[in-house]
Amino acid sequence: TTCSSAAAPSGSASVRPPRSHPRSNPKDGSDKSAKAGSGADDDLMNATEHTEATAATSSTAATTATAATATGIPKLCPRDLQRYQKLRVRVFVGRDRKGQPVLFERLGHFLGSGVCDHFSEDEWIRLYIWDLERHFVEMRKASVDCGRAITRFTYVADAEGITSGIMNRAVWRVMPLLKALTRAVEEHYPEIADKIVLFNVPRIASVFYRAVRTFLDPVTAEKIELHSGIPTGEFERIMSPSVIPVEYGGTNDVEYPPAVTTA
Repeated sequence: TTCSSAAAPSGSASVRPPRSHPRSNPKDGSDKSAKAGSGADDDLMNATEHTEATAATSSTAATTATAATATGIPKLCPRDLQRYQKLRVRVFVGRDRKGQPVLFERLGHFLGSGVCDHFSEDEWIRLYIWDLERHFVEMRKASVDCGRAITRFTYVADAEGITSGIMNRAVWRVMPLLKALTRAVEEHYPEIADKIVLFNVPRIASVFYRAVRTFLDPVTAEKIELHSGIPTGEFERIMSPSVIPVEYGGTNDVEYPPAVTTA
């Protein structure tokens, strides 16, 4: 696997809690120049250890849930995990030109479907924590392949499907859940997104977006790009066509199913 612009390998590793999240410590202001090199080495060492430990683990939902219980990640019911993955489709498709993992999500389907009632808020957060831990698995793999610490990922979200949710007000019912998930990210996983690209965003969604922006971290909000259609040129600037899913003009035939409204 190359460092950048690599399509996602088949299968996915299960999740273990990170030994230490690969991000900087803002409180450590002493002797920064002396510690910079060792910090990168430590991140890469952690990445290698983590990848070796998870390489042989099955990627089925049942095995993932069992592994999560054994390693301290919130206990997950295999059936609930399968439902979550159908209701909220989020797929790592490869690496961007910086060597960072790229995640595509069918965000419009999720927001517009009214599926927030399928789980309690606590269950959504526990499932989302499992989901977020996958990011660190992918970043550690990328670190090993690149020979340097990869501490960010690129997030790309398709807003197609949100219009119906705005018309039937389903998106407003999901607002409390979005606030809770955002709070969980900002408390425990700050600043792990490098770029945030939202596309197929209809003009009618502007009011909803402005409402969501009020509870986003200002630094995160500044990273967001909005596109009304499919920004093929922007995609190719960020990643190789071999990473972009076929339906968006690339050559990556990665499995990327539509989200469902019932599961």
